[in-house]
Parts: sequence; C-alpha cells; structure tokens
Amino acid sequence: MWVAMTELISFSDLPSSLAGLHKKAKREAWKTRLKPGVKGKVLECEIGALPLTVQQAVRERYALQLMTQKADESPAPVVTKARRSPAVVDAVEAYRGSPQLMLERLNALTENQRQVADARIAIVSEVLKVAQQPGFSCAKAIRFIVDN
Repeated sequence: MWVAMTELISFSDLPSSLAGLHKKAKREAWKTRLKPGVKGKVLECEIGALPLTVQQAVRERYALQLMTQKADESPAPVVTKARRSPAVVDAVEAYRGSPQLMLERLNALTENQRQVADARIAIVSEVLKVAQQPGFSCAKAIRFIVDN
C-alpha cells in the first residue's frame, strides 16, 4: 500500500512540513515513488517503511474512509460452507428451483426481520471491504469494526 507524503503531514509522529518529511524519508531510506496518473510531482511512500504507530494510524484512517463510503451496489461475493446436511441442501435447492417460493418467504418477513437482515448484510459487507485491504485479515477486520 502506498501513501502520499501530503497525507502523512497530519501525523504527530512525523515532521509537520513536506520538506521535513522528504528529508526524513531520504535519511531513513524509505521506499518511495512518484504517484502514477497525477500531474506534477506527488511522492508516495510504501506503508511498510513507516514507523509502526504511523502504519497503524494510516490503516485505521483508510478503513474508516472505506466504512463511510456509500456501499457499492454490486453484491458481495458468495461464500459457501463446506458440507450441509441433505435436508438443508434439499430446502436450498427447492428455493433455487422455485423463485416464487423464495418470494413468498421473503414477503412473509416482518419489518423488524427485514431491518435485522439489512443490518447484518451491511456489517458483513463492511468486514469484507476492510478485509480486502493490505494488513487486514477477516479476523482483524471484524475486531477493527467492533472496536470502532
């Protein structure tokens, strides 16, 4: 993960000026590059080169940004479980084979059940978004969301 030097100025563990930050990066041999696709010179540094406290703060800030963004309209990837009992498989296959049966079951839900289902889907969606970022496993993403 690459972070623009201009974003790092706001961290208290680093110099507060861009020139001071560039000097520190050069002195400590941080891995840097010019930000691709941007007019002018915007220098980025690899997050692994930063002090651990700054790395953690950058990851938290990025994860919070992801959580505040509007959710994508694309469906979350389907995660399948290992094996199911035959009775459960038969019920699932029945729903897949008959969309009308599925609609009847969905229409039978109360408003409270719908709200609970929507909330659960939103939480899972956020966990999956955070877990896709470098440095976050699913377990870390869950802990991060629960703690914040």
